[in-house]
Amino acid sequence: MSAYVLPKGTVVKVGAISTSLYSFLNNGIPENLPRVGLQSQVELPAFSKSEGIYVGELMAYFAAAAEFCQSTAEVFAAHEELLSQFVERLQNVRDQKPLMDGLEAVSMKIGLPIVLEIVLDEDCEVLADGHFENLEQSEKSWKHWRSVMLKRAGGIPAAWIKKFYFPRLLDYRDLSSNKTPRMLEQTIDCALMVGGLMQAWHKDSPADLLMAFRRQYGNINFSQGLAFETNSLERFFNFNSMLDPATRLLNQMTIWQDIDALAKKQGIPLQ
Repeated sequence: MSAYVLPKGTVVKVGAISTSLYSFLNNGIPENLPRVGLQSQVELPAFSKSEGIYVGELMAYFAAAAEFCQSTAEVFAAHEELLSQFVERLQNVRDQKPLMDGLEAVSMKIGLPIVLEIVLDEDCEVLADGHFENLEQSEKSWKHWRSVMLKRAGGIPAAWIKKFYFPRLLDYRDLSSNKTPRMLEQTIDCALMVGGLMQAWHKDSPADLLMAFRRQYGNINFSQGLAFETNSLERFFNFNSMLDPATRLLNQMTIWQDIDALAKKQGIPLQ
């Protein structure tokens, strides 16, 4: 098994959901971080290994999307009746917040997709991502696929995490017309996650996908971002879109719908 070394100062990304943010802030990223795949991938060996931390670039957006989709499915399965009523009321009156009992407890379980930007503070050994390359092809796994498994005792310290990115968050006034600029921005953020799904599912070149995305939208990150520190996390969780239960649920639904619709266009099943 051949390791490749990412030098100190290399920028890598890790995808997750917002419910993990405070754990990462307080404890860093654990040295064994299980990878979440789409339901159709969970039995594949490359998606079941957990003896390291998968870091990358576009694949971080895959990771954020996959964990978000899994979490969303679990929350919906556990609260199907309540959430079905929520969706029905939302569809009947799009720009008014549904007033329902029980939403607060459910909303606390909802994590929205986030991507961490990390600057390595020392040389770090990495192994190939077995989904793309044989394990001895660590250098190619990084240089071509921009996806590797980092092996470091103690994981990634919180001090190495410099920023976190997240999609545009909506509120109910954004639903007053068919496609407001903020809704479009959230859809573009979801398209970036689907780019990650395309790399994982079709094994499309991440360089080509990111170049096309940059040409069309002018960036290769989620549209929103904050420094990774206590005050920024407090600010994030105090956004009305996160603090208000019905509005957090709204964003879960709109992000899920956009990912699902865009993935279907690429022939990628989320279930």
